[in-house]
Amino acid sequence: MYSFIFDVDGTLIDSYDGITKATKAILDNYNYKMDNVREFILDKSVLDLFKYISCHIGIDSEILFEEYKIEREKTQFEYKFMPNVIESLKYLYSKGYMLFIYTHKGNAINKILSDNGLSYLFTEVISSDTEGFRRKPDPYCINLLVDKYKLDKNNTYYVGDRRIDVTCADNANIKAIFYGDKLKADINILDFNELNNYF
Repeated sequence: MYSFIFDVDGTLIDSYDGITKATKAILDNYNYKMDNVREFILDKSVLDLFKYISCHIGIDSEILFEEYKIEREKTQFEYKFMPNVIESLKYLYSKGYMLFIYTHKGNAINKILSDNGLSYLFTEVISSDTEGFRRKPDPYCINLLVDKYKLDKNNTYYVGDRRIDVTCADNANIKAIFYGDKLKADINILDFNELNNYF
């Protein structure tokens, strides 16, 4: 049986405007100018961005990231679902496949799912507020799901929109579905309804 583990930001929902706004607010606090904030985040992560600039402003990246998390709370619910995501999730669920979420997003994802009547689709949600959480590309959380639910790694896919997602899938020795065409994965999709053709 197939199993799917989904990233959230940039994959299930378009939330990068809110993420970028929160990140820029922190940079503005330290009068640090950076033109390619969104592009940097898309290629790497918010934490990697703060690690990159920490040496330039003399502030530890973990401190910057904690400040970002506070600022991000103001924009957590500025989002919209990616095209055809909800229909595709319901299709996969109707086929009897197991669906999971593993995301750097915090508990806000549970409210988003609940508010949209989608919680029932997912067997388990691992967010950054989950006890024992480890950030991608560490495969720990994926391996946790694989072991807990006895998933077949040959038929388990991590679905994401960034290089870190594909790397995480590789590190966990499962398959990767990349939402986009800038990076080669086991499967590349440009629209979620394409999953219906594969599964």
